[in-house]
Amino acid sequence: MTQSSRPDHAVSAEWSGLSWKWFRLRKAIRRRSPFTRRPPESVLFVMGCQRSGTTMLSQLFERDPRSRVYGEYSPLSAGDKEEGLRLDPIERVRRRIESDRVRLVVLKPIVESQNTPELLDGVPGARALWAFRHYRDVAASNLKKFGIDNGVRDLRPIAGNDPANWRNDGVSKETRALIRRFYSEEMKPYDAAVLFWCARNRVFLERRFDADPRIRMIRYEDLVVEPAAWLRRIYDFAGAAYPGDRIVSDVHARSVKKGEEIDLSPEVVSLAEETLRGMEEAYARQSARTA
Repeated sequence: MTQSSRPDHAVSAEWSGLSWKWFRLRKAIRRRSPFTRRPPESVLFVMGCQRSGTTMLSQLFERDPRSRVYGEYSPLSAGDKEEGLRLDPIERVRRRIESDRVRLVVLKPIVESQNTPELLDGVPGARALWAFRHYRDVAASNLKKFGIDNGVRDLRPIAGNDPANWRNDGVSKETRALIRRFYSEEMKPYDAAVLFWCARNRVFLERRFDADPRIRMIRYEDLVVEPAAWLRRIYDFAGAAYPGDRIVSDVHARSVKKGEEIDLSPEVVSLAEETLRGMEEAYARQSARTA
């Protein structure tokens, strides 16, 4: 989500049209008030594989009148002249967000998800969410939004070991070997999208991000079924006051299992199921520790 966009999940009148524009204007005025508290009390990174619910999370946080949300395209990525996605050096990012006159700053630099611990090291006291979602729904959403060949485009830098591309950043030799085993320019489109989902989440598993107390997993399917309960937990984890259930008033679960019928090769399904099982096991371990 860019800083100028409004939530595409909003269906109620209070989060649409002029009401949303007025809400954002009031937030901007509050940030400029000399009486507003500074620096921020809480900083939260939203990470994970693309199309896993990170945009929805950012949009929910945007509804908090005391927040500032930096989307994928933001002033924090001004140094990336090609795509406008890679974060500026973390020292510069930290200085920028420390100047925000809000209680909660949320950042969604998901192309930097592989660097989550290092980013947290650079912003003392910050926390991170890692959103994950079933690979079939992610693949269906990916190709619907970005085009039928987007999975192949996402895999190409990994298969080619492109050192300058964020998609290849942090990918292990083992994961790259798996991608190369399946990769071709003519491969099934949804196979490619699922393999990219595997590559992104295997970084999480291989580096044991779930063992870092600063990183909390959130399963998309849980969030959309019980949004208020999970947002309360997330705010508590971030160390911020929950603004009330109004921010989740129109969240729904209709997007769950949208990808059930996509065409996948059995070998790709086997690898994806192994990765999903790893994510679910990590989620269970983390949930047991934080219960």
